Amino acid sequence: MRLFRLLMLGLASAYPLYWTAQFLLFFVPETLLGFWLGQPLQVTSISYLQAMAVVEPHAVFPAHWEALVFALFFSALIIGLRADQFLTGALAIVFLGQAALLPFLSLAMTSSGEALTTSCAVGLAFALIILGLHRILRLTGGLEFLDRLALLSLLAVMPQATLWLAFKFIYPFFDVRFLLLRIIPLYLAAVVAALLYSRSSAPVFSGVPWTEIVASSAAAALLILAIGLSSGIASAANSTPPALCTWFDASQTQASLSPCGTCQWDVNVANS
Repeated sequence: MRLFRLLMLGLASAYPLYWTAQFLLFFVPETLLGFWLGQPLQVTSISYLQAMAVVEPHAVFPAHWEALVFALFFSALIIGLRADQFLTGALAIVFLGQAALLPFLSLAMTSSGEALTTSCAVGLAFALIILGLHRILRLTGGLEFLDRLALLSLLAVMPQATLWLAFKFIYPFFDVRFLLLRIIPLYLAAVVAALLYSRSSAPVFSGVPWTEIVASSAAAALLILAIGLSSGIASAANSTPPALCTWFDASQTQASLSPCGTCQWDVNVANS
């Protein structure tokens, strides 16, 4: 029953934590900078996959660096407020690290310049994922390596794989690379975290409280409802479909409209 509750918590919290991380890293920074500088702000997309905004006529800073800085900031805030004492708080650090890592992985695959800084950023974001997984193990424990890896897989890896498979089923245009670039680093980080964890301070895992599962499920339902209402209002007020946003390739030689969600890890790469 304890393992079942752990899996249920992962499934219930995967989507709200994913979308919130996207919102905090790719919408909030540009919005704050736009208000601070007094520049017009364009909401690129608000959909079930993500929320993005950019200061016009162009972004103030490259989106991937903004995402990394804010991921570090919000992770430090979670730890400072001791929210990592809850499984969802520790899992939020994992999602922040993943959201920050993805643009740099895309940049490393599409551009040969600034290899050193990109590698350092990849390492920093990957370390943030490991930190979140390590905080999870502090709450769940685990005597052996395989036990710890199984616990992390139940809470972090399997729910996200289920989420991305659902996205692929709902959105046929969903790029499989997006799934692989999130799941593979996450599983590797889980292996590293399971190896590094010291079982000397391992608590006795008493299971996930149902209140945390119900709260995560309610947050997911409210988030889906709010996005649906906002998308409906936006589509009624604008003839341009809200699920489309501008995608720029790494060489900044072309721009085209593509379904929202397949582009967030490529947008503003050229600004680096």
